[in-house]
Amino acid sequence: MSQSFKKTRAFICCFVAPETCCQESEASLDALLTLIDNEKLQNGCKVLDKVNAIPPIIKLLSSTSTKLQEKALGALEKIFRLPKMRQRYASLAQMPVVDITQRGNSGMKSMAAKVLAQLNVLGEQSSYF
Repeated sequence: MSQSFKKTRAFICCFVAPETCCQESEASLDALLTLIDNEKLQNGCKVLDKVNAIPPIIKLLSSTSTKLQEKALGALEKIFRLPKMRQRYASLAQMPVVDITQRGNSGMKSMAAKVLAQLNVLGEQSSYF
């Protein structure tokens, strides 16, 4: 990632107005998610944290696009595997994830419950699994 990126402008295409959910937003999110592929998780999370991209990913949980919500949940499930990321972003993510458990489809509810379990909000033996 280039050093010329400014934290406040990073990935702005994807996150300026997540409610508009354009194809460019999805493509931008897909590009970000390549940073946290399994073997790249720790370094990718550091990059996302450094450029302040995790809060906008959390904001996508409130998007009107189910596809973007699912991708954001999947990203957060990976990101929250790291204790430092859980500690830093748990309070920001908790309510949007809880909202998905109440209004999402069954697959999203299950994934949201797993994220809440990672955040120690929901027991791992919950009926959501």
